[in-house]
Amino acid sequence: MSRASTPILIDLSDRALASAAARRLRSLGFPAAARADDAPDAPPLPRHPSLVVADPHTAVDLWEDDSGLGPGVDVVGSTALEHHDLVVAHVLRREPELAPAPRPRAQEPASPVELVAAIEPFEAHDDGPGPVGGRWAVLVVRAFEMPRIAQRYGPAVADRLSDHLLQCVDDDLPGVHPVGFTSSRDLVVILDRQRVGRMSRRLERLAAMLASRRYGSDVTGEPEAEALSLTPLLGYATLRRGARLALAGALSATDASATRLDLEPTKAPDVLPEALVRALLDEPEPAEVVVEPARTTLPGAVVHVVGDASRRLRAGVHDALAWTRRPGVRLAWQAVGTFAVGTLVPYLAYVTFDRAGFDLTTLTYPLVVAALVVTTVAIVAESMLAVQEDPLDGVPEPEAWPRVSAVIAAYLPNESATIESTLAAFRRLDYPGELQVVLAYNTPQDLPVEEALREVAAADPRVELLRVEGSTSKAQNVNAALQVVTGEVVGVFDADHHPGPGGFQRAVRWVRAGYDVVQGHCVVRNGDASGLASVVAVEFESIYAVSHPGRARLHGFGIFGGSNGFWRADVLRAVRMRPRMLTEDIDASMRALESGARLASDPRLTSYELATTTVPQLTAQRLRWAQGWLQVSVTHLRTLLASPRLTVRQKARRDVPSGLARGVPVDLVAGPADPRLLRDARRRGLEELVHLAVRAHDPRDHSRRPAPDAHGLRARRAVGPRPQVVVLALPALGPRLHRVQERPDAHRARQGAHPRAGVASHPARRPCPRGSGPRRRAPPPGEGGLT
Repeated sequence: MSRASTPILIDLSDRALASAAARRLRSLGFPAAARADDAPDAPPLPRHPSLVVADPHTAVDLWEDDSGLGPGVDVVGSTALEHHDLVVAHVLRREPELAPAPRPRAQEPASPVELVAAIEPFEAHDDGPGPVGGRWAVLVVRAFEMPRIAQRYGPAVADRLSDHLLQCVDDDLPGVHPVGFTSSRDLVVILDRQRVGRMSRRLERLAAMLASRRYGSDVTGEPEAEALSLTPLLGYATLRRGARLALAGALSATDASATRLDLEPTKAPDVLPEALVRALLDEPEPAEVVVEPARTTLPGAVVHVVGDASRRLRAGVHDALAWTRRPGVRLAWQAVGTFAVGTLVPYLAYVTFDRAGFDLTTLTYPLVVAALVVTTVAIVAESMLAVQEDPLDGVPEPEAWPRVSAVIAAYLPNESATIESTLAAFRRLDYPGELQVVLAYNTPQDLPVEEALREVAAADPRVELLRVEGSTSKAQNVNAALQVVTGEVVGVFDADHHPGPGGFQRAVRWVRAGYDVVQGHCVVRNGDASGLASVVAVEFESIYAVSHPGRARLHGFGIFGGSNGFWRADVLRAVRMRPRMLTEDIDASMRALESGARLASDPRLTSYELATTTVPQLTAQRLRWAQGWLQVSVTHLRTLLASPRLTVRQKARRDVPSGLARGVPVDLVAGPADPRLLRDARRRGLEELVHLAVRAHDPRDHSRRPAPDAHGLRARRAVGPRPQVVVLALPALGPRLHRVQERPDAHRARQGAHPRAGVASHPARRPCPRGSGPRRRAPPPGEGGLT
């Protein structure tokens, strides 16, 4: 056994002794490190040590605290080790007993029996969060594209990507204990839930991080190959039910994630049929066994009979009330419940308080009037702000237009009559660069229109057809389309939307201006079909031409409305659409906003759609919208209000448009990070700009002056012992803060460089080996800056 494969952690209270022992062990070939070693050349602590040398009282408690050590780690309590040579001798005596650090490889997959055996030692220490699960959880990570990558590039490339995946998971999550790979390259790890924290939120961030990474020729071995991206599928199960059921549950949850592709981690169901467990673990069918009648005492028999009677009663009640779950009956119950809550409950409250001698309207009337006044003022403000010059006047067109993609989501049984005309409208687009049109559709049976669509795809190489098997929603179709999308900007459209001219050109310019999502203007093209359609046409004009752009300027962000919305491709891959949400578009908007993305609304970016023409259609549509908005509010409101990424001004303020003031030279003026300056900047809505411009003092550079850029920006750096704050100011106003406008590329520098921006992102932690792409996160103070 090689010493290089047995990392050692020295965890002694005597720091000098621990550091000296670690240095001596490193000289002998061991990858050793000491906790709390602050030497400049000290290596990082091993994530999975083979041996831990600790003080006697520490060694006893290491399993009880937050150390994150697994059951395979040998923890030794050292006694009377007063010199580092004694520590080294102690380690060398244990060397023959040490096992190498666990590091699974995709080239060496494990069988389900071996995986279960590797998980079982954790069961003995599965004490923790009580009835919701134990301390440990089994996590399965699968890359959806892995079979296609193995077929295209070969098994060696797929194995290298799987190993990269393990490295990324190990780097990003604390308390990870790798278990192994399955034969299909699924990664199985054990998570320490005490160190991970809130499982769903932490795993969601992990999935977004893995989806944002790109793998180039250094992984594929082909210089001309385009960068690969992965869609991670995460499923997990607590270990409290046993190693076998936990592994089967995590695999089952991962299969469920594969049907959605929404990057949302899936928890295993509470109960799995035994036949499904055997199928997931490749276990043979058991031989038929004759089971003798069980013998039990009278109390046990009574409990068994009562339990069966209770289950039969619940099943009978469930079947008897099945009619109440029909769509029409459910809608009636919802209407009755809404009327009761909105009318009867307030009426009873008024009557009750009136009989008690108190007039409740003395409180409610002023509140209602105030709410109406605030609403009126907001509507007037939105209407006034919606009238503006073209915000893209100052954004130049690119010299070379990037490749763009249009994703059309369709359910063919309902949209067979319109899909051909929609494809024809997209084929008529005159985009200067490369255009890809992806029709992602689902259908329960083969339809005649599919043959016509295949003829269109054969005649036009820009059109790609993708039949999404097993899909039941638009969100699943969009997520599946991202596997074949190649554009840098992705437009999402419904099956009845005809794009207007110049739409993709405007979307590309919005992205160049620093925005991640832009929602266009949806115009109704069948307003003369019925009186209801004409009313809807007027309503849509007030929404997309007035309300959305006005609110975007008033509140600092827009929303994605489901169609005629354009996304930066890497942002859409990181956000995805969630099928469980009734309004998946609004949910995606809120999650993008939580992640720091910028959303705009452009009434000049048009598409033409069909409006509902009957009252039942309109009722079903608006009911889904109302329920969906409520669902999104319950899910995201608290998180958005508490989000550190959103400032007070962005939550309730007028947006600061992107782009420099035309023709106004701007200097970069440096000064100390005065708290009063930061408070003033926060009050004036410039806190993002100030935090963007915080730079750490570099003692090696005292004189370098960047050259003026295309906008006439000049920079000078102040030298001092403290970090400096760079503040944009108009020269005519001196150092006084003034409302200025942000550089077009400032948002990309603040969020972490875009893959094509050529700006290095901040290495928040040790990155995954090679192939790792940028993380869209704001650099902390002292490491960001204007470029």
